[in-house]
Order: sequence, then C-alpha cells, then structure tokens
Amino acid sequence: MKFARRRPAEGSDAADAPPPPPTPPRGAPVAAFAGILDGQRLWLAIDDAPGSLALRDTASGDVIAPENEVPADDQPGYRAARVDLAQLPGDAEATYDVVLVPARNSTPKPVWSEPLTAPRPRPAADGRTQWRLDRTDDGLLQVHRGVVEEAVELRSIEVSDDGLRMTMAGAGGTLALLADDETVLTLPLTPADDLLTVTIDAASLPDPADQPAQVVVGEPGAWLPVRRRANDLAEPGRGAPLPALVDQDDRERLRLRWSPRALLLARVLDPEEPE
Repeated sequence: MKFARRRPAEGSDAADAPPPPPTPPRGAPVAAFAGILDGQRLWLAIDDAPGSLALRDTASGDVIAPENEVPADDQPGYRAARVDLAQLPGDAEATYDVVLVPARNSTPKPVWSEPLTAPRPRPAADGRTQWRLDRTDDGLLQVHRGVVEEAVELRSIEVSDDGLRMTMAGAGGTLALLADDETVLTLPLTPADDLLTVTIDAASLPDPADQPAQVVVGEPGAWLPVRRRANDLAEPGRGAPLPALVDQDDRERLRLRWSPRALLLARVLDPEEPE
C-alpha cells in the first residue's frame, strides 16, 4: 500500500516559524550576568564551577587574570567577578575573550552568553578609553577596548542676561557651528584657568535652518566636537535636556540637543515660524 505524501496545510506558517533560541556549546561556561556598568568595570557571573574567571588576549593568546574585587563567597551558587579593566596592559585597541580557567591550569574555556542588551558604552575614567562588551557569532563573550574620539567636554551651560553661557574643558580658540561641513557661526572662546567659556546671544545667530548643526571647538581644519561628560544614557537627547536661547521677546532662537553619540548639536530657529 502506498501512502500519499501530505502537503502542508495552505497558509501554514511552518516555514516562517522563529528560529530556536541560541544554546551554548556543550561544556561551555554560561554567563548568568555580564555587563560593563560604569565605563570600565566588567561585572560577570557564571554558574558555579571550579576555576577562575579571566581574560585572554585574542591576538596573542595570553591569559590575563586581573584582580577580582568580588570576595570568593559573595555570590553562593555562582562564580562571580568584578574586574577593573584599567588593569589590562596597553592603551591601544584590543579584544579579549572572557574565559574560565579551570583548576589545575587546563585549557581556558570561553564563556557563552545569551544575546546582550548592554547599555550604551561610555568613556572610562581617563576620558580616552571606551570599553565595550561584545558577543561573537557563536555567542562567546568578548571585551573590546577602543579609543574615544578626541573631544571637548561640556562642563556647564546656563542662561544669563547676555545669552547662553557655556563652559568647557579642552583647548581651542574658537567655537563654531558646522552645517554640512560649512561654518555658519564662529565665536571667540575665553580661557578661564583650565576651562573655556563662551556666551551665545540671539543677535549673533545665523539664519534659521531646518537641520541641526554640530557644535565644535578649535580652529578651521582641526575642529573637535563637544561631548557630554561621562555619558551613560542610551538616548542622551531625551534623557539630558538642555536650556534654550530665547530673544528679548521670549521666543526660542537656539535649541541645543545631544546626538545619540552624546555630541552637542544646535539648531537655529525662525522666531516667526510657529512650532
């Protein structure tokens, strides 16, 4: 007797079914938690297993075991670590595998992780280094050290009778607004100790624009962006609102916002155009 092959029911979603959830390789340590929470400390916990957590330089294969700030019995049922990544040698870009070094110094085992939902990376305390937690295509955890784009840090911004007064940390003689690589406004900066100050008033503003301009400091050909200090927000534009510049009739003329990369943007508004 022959049986006819059953065809899938019309409209079946079998082919469109979501892929199965990722699973770790057999025997791999599995991260219960992993994150870089303050810009330079790796927080990590795996199900308890003999050995110690460490980092392995992916280029050289050297295993580095920075000092663990978590007491051995602090997390029962887990092998936990809190590591200051500033202990790692060098300051250039580098990538490290997160590994468990089993007892008796046998071969390190890479740590596997579920897909990450880490917060937006922020610069480390030195202001020049940025640590990022990554996951390879196989789901293995890696720590990446990058170099932060050089920038000037905004320290304060306040509304005064003269306009918007900005104070920044950095070097440069001019503040400018750049739109499509064209300079639409330049203002001289005033040095004050190790800081720079500038006041923007409504009378100095260029013509209104539909798109925001980037706020930069320095000189033509060597501009530096202005960055939010110690940014740890996924959406700094929403999470860190800034004061606006208004004219003598209390009409908004200059709107400042942070970009998704926490760089300062400015949009010149038409006071006659309704919002």
